Amino acid sequence: MCGRFCCSLTADDIRNELFEEHVLPQRDTEWIDQDSHRPSFNVCPSRSIPAVLEKDQTHTKVMQSMQWGFIPSWLKSNPYSKPINARVETLTERKSIFDKSKNVNRCIIAAEGFFEWNKKKQAFFIKRKDGKMMLFAGLYSTASIDGCSVTTCTIVTSAASEFFSKIHDRMPVILEPGNVDTWINSKMLWSNDIIKLLTPFDGELNCFRVTDKVGPVKNDSPDLVQPLDQRKSSISHFLKPALIKDEINKDLSSHVEKTAASSSTSSTKVPSTTARQTAKKRKTSVDDDPIATKTPKITSFFNKK
Repeated sequence: MCGRFCCSLTADDIRNELFEEHVLPQRDTEWIDQDSHRPSFNVCPSRSIPAVLEKDQTHTKVMQSMQWGFIPSWLKSNPYSKPINARVETLTERKSIFDKSKNVNRCIIAAEGFFEWNKKKQAFFIKRKDGKMMLFAGLYSTASIDGCSVTTCTIVTSAASEFFSKIHDRMPVILEPGNVDTWINSKMLWSNDIIKLLTPFDGELNCFRVTDKVGPVKNDSPDLVQPLDQRKSSISHFLKPALIKDEINKDLSSHVEKTAASSSTSSTKVPSTTARQTAKKRKTSVDDDPIATKTPKITSFFNKK
């Protein structure tokens, strides 16, 4: 699922980023209800969040602040349950409250990254490795609640990618900039061309553990998206402890082998130059000794007749 994300950029910064990534046609793209946007490092359900959609009749791209938590267009009063996520399986396999929106009210939600918790209740922050904005596939609806027009939205989720499944079994559908026009095209009804976009993200992600302070929605500061410890809390350490253990064993084995080789070399070491010179000196001193020279050899006794 996706229940918390980060979008700390101002309205102008968001537009500039989306323009640079070829999502918006211009830097000053119209933003409906822009005053409702509030930059936040800890965006939670019920907040106004930035979305990109096609304007009804002109089919031009606009931005709009939408309340996160889906309310079907036919409701007239504020419901107790407002789905923040729409599962791909729900959209493709059965009828649901999203049927109208999946045909004509598709949007993208702009974010810098999102938070997720693993089974140990440890918080992680996830963002694109290339630094681009995350473009979540979304659905929206406009309802008249207690006489007031309210536009709400939900984020589409899919099964997790193989990489991300070590943290959670669900993840938001993250679209590439080149797929945005197809997804938000209100002329295209629900079809295989739309459904094929709803796959787990296969691009590279940066995932790392962050402080548990991200839990309470009252907390909202830059430290919420800072790694706890690059060495011990990065996802590479979290996902591959066996590999790290192998590296340690490899280092130990290498050390033992080096020690054994060193001992073997020492035991078979060729005598040093000094040792050879000493031995030679001893031999010379014996050969030059006049007494030693005059001493008869044992063989001389056997040669006497």
